[in-house]
Amino acid sequence: MSEFNNRAFMYGESVFTTMRMRNGQLLDWEEHFARLKKGVFFIYGPFTDGDDWPLILKNRLEERCQDENGDRVIRLTIYREQERGLPQIGTTSVQNLKIALQSTLFDASRIDGKMFKLRTCSAPHRPHWWPSYLKVGSYLETILSQKLFMQPGDDDVLFLSPQDTVLESSVANIFILRHNRLYTAPSGPNVQEGIMRKKVLNIAEEFFQSVEESSSTLEQLFKADAIFGTNSLRGPFLIDRIDEHELNYSDEFIRVFEKLKNRVLA
Repeated sequence: MSEFNNRAFMYGESVFTTMRMRNGQLLDWEEHFARLKKGVFFIYGPFTDGDDWPLILKNRLEERCQDENGDRVIRLTIYREQERGLPQIGTTSVQNLKIALQSTLFDASRIDGKMFKLRTCSAPHRPHWWPSYLKVGSYLETILSQKLFMQPGDDDVLFLSPQDTVLESSVANIFILRHNRLYTAPSGPNVQEGIMRKKVLNIAEEFFQSVEESSSTLEQLFKADAIFGTNSLRGPFLIDRIDEHELNYSDEFIRVFEKLKNRVLA
Protein backbone atom coordinates (compact mmCIF):
# COMPACT_ATOMS: atom_id res chain seq x y z
CA MET A 1 0.00 0.00 0.00
CA SER A 2 1.27 3.44 -0.91
CA GLU A 3 2.27 5.66 2.01
CA PHE A 4 -0.10 8.29 0.63
CA ASN A 5 -3.06 5.89 0.97
CA ASN A 6 -2.11 4.48 4.36
CA ARG A 7 -3.88 5.61 7.51
CA ALA A 8 -0.59 5.38 9.44
CA PHE A 9 0.93 8.15 7.33
CA MET A 10 -2.25 10.14 6.73
CA TYR A 11 -3.36 10.34 10.36
CA GLY A 12 -0.17 9.90 12.36
CA GLU A 13 -0.82 6.28 13.33
CA SER A 14 2.88 5.48 13.32
CA VAL A 15 5.82 5.51 15.71
CA PHE A 16 9.19 6.82 14.60
CA THR A 17 12.67 7.91 15.58
CA THR A 18 15.20 10.08 13.76
CA MET A 19 18.94 9.49 14.15
CA ARG A 20 22.35 10.52 12.91
CA MET A 21 24.49 8.03 11.05
CA ARG A 22 28.19 8.80 11.13
CA ASN A 23 30.60 6.79 9.00
CA GLY A 24 27.95 4.12 8.62
CA GLN A 25 27.26 3.82 12.36
CA LEU A 26 23.95 4.79 13.96
CA LEU A 27 24.61 7.16 16.85
CA ASP A 28 22.96 6.33 20.18
CA TRP A 29 21.14 3.42 18.55
CA GLU A 30 20.52 1.55 21.82
CA GLU A 31 18.88 4.63 23.36
CA HIS A 32 16.77 5.26 20.27
CA PHE A 33 15.62 1.65 20.15
CA ALA A 34 14.74 1.59 23.86
CA ARG A 35 12.45 4.60 23.40
CA LEU A 36 11.08 3.30 20.11
CA LYS A 37 10.29 -0.08 21.71
CA LYS A 38 8.17 1.57 24.41
CA GLY A 39 6.27 3.59 21.82
CA VAL A 40 5.63 0.57 19.60
CA PHE A 41 4.29 -1.46 22.52
CA PHE A 42 2.08 1.43 23.68
CA ILE A 43 0.48 1.82 20.23
CA TYR A 44 0.45 -1.74 18.84
CA GLY A 45 1.07 -4.17 21.73
CA PRO A 46 0.66 -6.64 23.25
CA PHE A 47 2.20 -8.97 20.68
CA THR A 48 1.73 -12.67 20.06
CA ASP A 49 5.51 -13.22 19.97
CA GLY A 50 5.95 -13.41 23.75
CA ASP A 51 9.08 -11.99 25.33
CA ASP A 52 11.03 -12.27 22.07
CA TRP A 53 9.19 -9.47 20.30
CA PRO A 54 11.74 -6.70 21.13
CA LEU A 55 14.63 -8.75 19.72
CA ILE A 56 12.62 -9.59 16.59
CA LEU A 57 11.81 -5.93 16.08
CA LYS A 58 15.38 -4.81 16.70
CA ASN A 59 16.77 -7.32 14.22
CA ARG A 60 14.28 -6.20 11.58
CA LEU A 61 15.18 -2.53 12.10
CA GLU A 62 18.92 -3.22 11.93
CA GLU A 63 18.48 -5.28 8.76
CA ARG A 64 16.53 -2.37 7.28
CA CYS A 65 19.49 -0.05 7.93
CA GLN A 66 22.29 -2.36 6.84
CA ASP A 67 22.58 -0.95 3.31
CA GLU A 68 22.98 2.64 4.54
CA ASN A 69 26.44 4.15 4.91
CA GLY A 70 28.33 7.39 5.27
CA ASP A 71 27.00 10.46 7.11
CA ARG A 72 23.23 10.46 6.91
CA VAL A 73 19.97 11.29 8.67
CA ILE A 74 17.98 8.11 9.23
CA ARG A 75 14.29 8.12 10.06
CA LEU A 76 12.70 4.78 10.96
CA THR A 77 8.91 4.69 10.98
CA ILE A 78 6.92 1.71 12.25
CA TYR A 79 3.27 1.33 11.39
CA ARG A 80 0.48 -1.19 11.04
CA GLU A 81 -1.25 -1.78 7.72
CA GLN A 82 -4.75 -0.32 7.90
CA GLU A 83 -7.82 -0.32 5.75
CA ARG A 84 -8.91 3.20 4.90
CA GLY A 85 -11.42 4.32 7.49
CA LEU A 86 -11.07 1.13 9.53
CA PRO A 87 -8.32 1.09 12.20
CA GLN A 88 -7.11 -2.41 12.97
CA ILE A 89 -7.18 -3.42 16.63
CA GLY A 90 -6.37 -6.55 18.61
CA THR A 91 -3.16 -8.50 19.11
CA THR A 92 -0.75 -9.14 16.26
CA SER A 93 2.77 -10.38 15.64
CA VAL A 94 5.54 -7.82 15.59
CA GLN A 95 6.47 -9.44 12.27
CA ASN A 96 3.30 -7.94 10.80
CA LEU A 97 4.35 -4.37 11.53
CA LYS A 98 5.63 -2.39 8.56
CA ILE A 99 8.95 -0.52 8.60
CA ALA A 100 9.69 2.50 6.43
CA LEU A 101 13.17 4.02 6.21
CA GLN A 102 13.88 7.54 5.03
CA SER A 103 17.55 8.33 4.47
CA THR A 104 19.02 11.70 3.52
CA LEU A 105 22.55 13.05 3.39
CA PHE A 106 23.62 14.83 6.57
CA ASP A 107 24.70 18.35 5.59
CA ALA A 108 26.82 19.69 8.45
CA SER A 109 27.30 23.05 6.69
CA ARG A 110 23.64 23.88 7.32
CA ILE A 111 23.94 23.68 11.10
CA ASP A 112 27.59 24.24 12.09
CA GLY A 113 27.77 27.43 14.13
CA LYS A 114 24.16 28.34 13.45
CA MET A 115 22.16 29.81 16.33
CA PHE A 116 18.38 29.53 16.37
CA LYS A 117 15.71 32.21 16.57
CA LEU A 118 12.46 31.14 18.25
CA ARG A 119 8.95 32.55 18.41
CA THR A 120 6.84 31.76 21.48
CA CYS A 121 3.33 30.37 21.15
CA SER A 122 0.89 28.22 23.10
CA ALA A 123 1.47 24.47 22.97
CA PRO A 124 -1.00 22.17 21.21
CA HIS A 125 -3.11 20.36 23.77
CA ARG A 126 -2.18 16.82 24.75
CA PRO A 127 -4.00 14.71 27.36
CA HIS A 128 -2.31 14.15 30.71
CA TRP A 129 -1.80 10.45 29.95
CA TRP A 130 0.27 11.07 26.79
CA PRO A 131 3.63 9.25 27.34
CA SER A 132 6.69 11.47 27.21
CA TYR A 133 8.57 8.80 25.21
CA LEU A 134 5.99 8.61 22.42
CA LYS A 135 6.99 10.02 19.01
CA VAL A 136 4.17 9.68 16.51
CA GLY A 137 3.94 10.88 12.93
CA SER A 138 1.33 13.62 13.19
CA TYR A 139 2.66 17.16 12.69
CA LEU A 140 -0.45 19.06 11.65
CA GLU A 141 -0.76 21.03 14.91
CA THR A 142 2.92 21.96 14.78
CA ILE A 143 2.70 23.04 11.14
CA LEU A 144 -0.32 25.22 11.89
CA SER A 145 1.45 26.77 14.91
CA GLN A 146 4.47 27.59 12.76
CA LYS A 147 2.29 29.06 10.03
CA LEU A 148 0.31 31.19 12.46
CA PHE A 149 3.06 32.49 14.75
CA MET A 150 6.44 32.43 13.00
CA GLN A 151 7.73 35.62 11.41
CA PRO A 152 10.42 36.17 8.76
CA GLY A 153 13.81 35.25 10.20
CA ASP A 154 12.43 32.81 12.78
CA ASP A 155 13.69 29.22 12.78
CA ASP A 156 11.10 27.52 14.97
CA VAL A 157 8.34 27.97 17.52
CA LEU A 158 8.88 27.69 21.28
CA PHE A 159 5.87 26.12 22.97
CA LEU A 160 4.55 27.53 26.25
CA SER A 161 2.12 25.97 28.72
CA PRO A 162 -1.17 27.70 29.69
CA GLN A 163 0.78 29.03 32.71
CA ASP A 164 3.41 30.55 30.38
CA THR A 165 6.10 28.08 31.39
CA VAL A 166 8.67 26.97 28.82
CA LEU A 167 8.08 23.50 27.33
CA GLU A 168 10.06 22.70 24.16
CA SER A 169 10.41 23.77 20.56
CA SER A 170 8.94 21.70 17.75
CA VAL A 171 12.34 20.07 17.14
CA ALA A 172 14.27 20.33 20.41
CA ASN A 173 14.32 20.19 24.16
CA ILE A 174 15.24 23.52 25.75
CA PHE A 175 17.86 24.24 28.44
CA ILE A 176 18.07 27.54 30.33
CA LEU A 177 21.15 28.73 32.24
CA ARG A 178 20.75 31.24 35.09
CA HIS A 179 23.58 32.07 37.51
CA ASN A 180 25.49 28.99 36.32
CA ARG A 181 22.54 26.73 37.17
CA LEU A 182 21.01 24.74 34.33
CA TYR A 183 17.26 24.11 34.07
CA THR A 184 15.09 22.14 31.67
CA ALA A 185 11.37 21.42 31.75
CA PRO A 186 10.36 18.07 33.27
CA SER A 187 9.40 15.48 30.67
CA GLY A 188 5.68 14.95 30.26
CA PRO A 189 2.86 15.07 27.71
CA ASN A 190 4.26 18.23 26.10
CA VAL A 191 7.97 17.64 26.72
CA GLN A 192 9.65 14.79 24.88
CA GLU A 193 12.16 12.47 26.57
CA GLY A 194 14.86 13.47 24.11
CA ILE A 195 17.91 11.24 23.69
CA MET A 196 20.26 14.24 23.62
CA ARG A 197 18.38 15.83 26.54
CA LYS A 198 19.20 12.80 28.68
CA LYS A 199 22.87 12.88 27.67
CA VAL A 200 23.16 16.55 28.64
CA LEU A 201 21.44 15.92 31.99
CA ASN A 202 23.91 13.13 32.73
CA ILE A 203 27.02 15.31 32.38
CA ALA A 204 25.79 18.88 32.97
CA GLU A 205 27.16 19.11 36.51
CA GLU A 206 30.66 18.76 35.09
CA PHE A 207 30.17 22.12 33.37
CA PHE A 208 27.68 24.02 35.54
CA GLN A 209 27.06 24.43 39.25
CA SER A 210 23.87 22.34 39.16
CA VAL A 211 21.24 20.93 36.83
CA GLU A 212 17.53 20.63 37.59
CA GLU A 213 14.39 19.46 35.83
CA SER A 214 12.20 22.40 36.73
CA SER A 215 9.67 24.64 35.00
CA SER A 216 10.81 28.11 33.95
CA THR A 217 8.44 31.00 33.34
CA LEU A 218 8.63 33.27 30.34
CA GLU A 219 9.88 36.04 32.63
CA GLN A 220 12.71 33.79 33.85
CA LEU A 221 13.48 32.84 30.26
CA PHE A 222 14.10 36.45 29.33
CA LYS A 223 16.46 36.81 32.30
CA ALA A 224 18.53 33.77 31.29
CA ASP A 225 22.27 34.00 30.81
CA ALA A 226 22.15 31.34 28.08
CA ILE A 227 19.58 29.22 26.27
CA PHE A 228 20.26 26.21 24.12
CA GLY A 229 18.32 23.42 22.47
CA THR A 230 19.15 19.77 21.97
CA ASN A 231 18.16 17.08 19.52
CA SER A 232 19.73 13.98 18.03
CA LEU A 233 20.61 15.58 14.69
CA ARG A 234 22.17 18.85 15.80
CA GLY A 235 23.28 17.94 19.30
CA PRO A 236 23.28 21.04 21.55
CA PHE A 237 22.82 24.34 19.69
CA LEU A 238 22.62 27.91 20.96
CA ILE A 239 19.57 30.15 20.72
CA ASP A 240 20.30 33.82 20.13
CA ARG A 241 16.80 35.28 19.92
CA ILE A 242 13.39 34.57 21.42
CA ASP A 243 10.65 36.84 20.12
CA GLU A 244 12.39 40.24 20.18
CA HIS A 245 14.74 39.36 23.04
CA GLU A 246 18.32 38.81 21.88
CA LEU A 247 21.06 36.92 23.68
CA ASN A 248 24.80 37.49 23.41
CA TYR A 249 27.42 35.03 24.58
CA SER A 250 30.91 35.63 25.91
CA ASP A 251 33.91 33.81 24.48
CA GLU A 252 34.33 32.05 27.84
CA PHE A 253 30.80 30.63 27.72
CA ILE A 254 31.21 29.56 24.08
CA ARG A 255 34.30 27.57 25.08
CA VAL A 256 32.38 25.82 27.89
CA PHE A 257 29.45 25.14 25.58
CA GLU A 258 31.67 23.67 22.87
CA LYS A 259 33.24 21.32 25.43
CA LEU A 260 29.78 20.19 26.50
CA LYS A 261 28.74 19.73 22.89
CA ASN A 262 31.81 17.71 22.01
CA ARG A 263 31.25 15.42 25.00
CA VAL A 264 27.69 14.49 24.10
CA LEU A 265 28.47 14.12 20.39
CA ALA A 266 31.58 11.98 20.89
